[in-house]
Amino acid sequence: MLELQESSSKIDEYISYLKKNTNQPRALAKLFKTDSSYYIYDTGTSKVISCSEFEYKTLEKIISGKIDEIVNMRNDVSDEEYFQAIENIKNAIEEEDILKAGNDFKFVSPGHLEELDEELDSRVRQIVLELTGKCNLRCGYCIYSENYNDRRNFNENDMTEDIAKKAIDYANLHGDKEEGVAITFYGGEPLIKFDLLKNCIEYAKKTIKDKELTFSLTSNLTLMTKEIAEYLASVEGLSITCSIDGPQDVHDSSRKDINGNGSFERAIRGLKYIVETLRDSAEERVTLSMVFNRPYSFEKLKEIALFFKGLDWLPEKISKNVTYPTVNNIDYDEVERIISQNGESPDYLRIWSEESYLHKLKNSEDKEFFSKTIIESPFVRIHRRPIFIKYIKDNNLNGCCVPGGRKIYVTANGDFLVCERIDGSPVIGNVYDGVDKKKVKELLVEEYANEALNDCKNCWASRLCEICYAMCFNSGKIDMKKKRYYCNFVRKHMEKSIILYHKCLEINPKELEYLNDFILR
Repeated sequence: MLELQESSSKIDEYISYLKKNTNQPRALAKLFKTDSSYYIYDTGTSKVISCSEFEYKTLEKIISGKIDEIVNMRNDVSDEEYFQAIENIKNAIEEEDILKAGNDFKFVSPGHLEELDEELDSRVRQIVLELTGKCNLRCGYCIYSENYNDRRNFNENDMTEDIAKKAIDYANLHGDKEEGVAITFYGGEPLIKFDLLKNCIEYAKKTIKDKELTFSLTSNLTLMTKEIAEYLASVEGLSITCSIDGPQDVHDSSRKDINGNGSFERAIRGLKYIVETLRDSAEERVTLSMVFNRPYSFEKLKEIALFFKGLDWLPEKISKNVTYPTVNNIDYDEVERIISQNGESPDYLRIWSEESYLHKLKNSEDKEFFSKTIIESPFVRIHRRPIFIKYIKDNNLNGCCVPGGRKIYVTANGDFLVCERIDGSPVIGNVYDGVDKKKVKELLVEEYANEALNDCKNCWASRLCEICYAMCFNSGKIDMKKKRYYCNFVRKHMEKSIILYHKCLEINPKELEYLNDFILR
């Protein structure tokens, strides 16, 4: 009887301790398991700690604010395992400072820091020049078609040489001397204005002398000639993103010209020109950009994989990025209702990519496959995440950059937008007056922080989040309904990714060391 009373007293002590030393009613953390192990990811410190199955179940009670129910778990295991598990959790709380994060989490907004002015004044890393609103193709999923209300449609606007030079002058004046300046050519189809593109490169090389200078462009390749390819290959530090979706039937189903004809033969010819001209450097300087469009199937993914593998002139390790089409005019409430009723449709790209990654990891094969970035993008955030010795309340603004700092999108008429990916991006300046710092601070940084904080301070994935302005804006304003839609997607995606990452660690941790070479943006 005395022993039973001592045990009860000991349990009461533990319950009291857990309530006092963990954030209640809910601590921010995520429990997850692989086929063989159990883990807890602690949001406050960003640590991942392994645990036993019973410790996992006990942590579930703590995280969900049901600490009193731990008393009822005593009969599930032996007394020794029961008390050892609680003692281990107590030690982890004291030694690792876990389970402290909760609704006291807060953003460190660069709008409140003196460095923001410095970021805008002297740390511009990239300017994207919209050389033209014209395009010779009319791809079915293009974000600049009339189906996408918040984006500008294709138009006849061309950037003048004067505006282009003023944008380059701005990059020269405000560019980052340590990281350098990247000038990217965009459209429409930038090769429509190849003469302007060439003049911009030559002007930038003459003008920007005290910073490392690189160039890039995104092209559908159909206007690529041997002469253009030779010029591009001659420009040191230039890379090209090539839009090609796979074999002819897949590519031509979406990428058609203004007359409705498929563009595959012209695109593949253009790709061959640039690859053969670049020779050995093609592997580092060329990226393939694909859109995986309806109808979705694993058979189509296999067909795309076999197509790229069969191009004997294409270096195997050329970077390949694939995405689903961008969606538009979403009723986010309706989407959530349908998902809750019918469940989500299979994520073909993710399932295919996960199986391919695991297969190559287990078989020590060359790990290049066309959808690899689907896995690597979240892996880099997990692998390169800052890990804190003690819990801190401060958190960055999700995956957001400082608008007008890291990147500026320059429209054909000279306006500054935050990014080419944002639906209805607000204008934050122009080539004549520079960046409107007040607007950046108030609309983008401070308003975003204020609007998003209530959601983010209750999210276990807030330190791993890749949500940025591109997922939050509609018609120049922050749309929290839209953001929450993407929050749900990113949270689920990150949960699957952290499970897969640790599954890979269990199989062969050395095979993930290459992630050390990636830069976390």
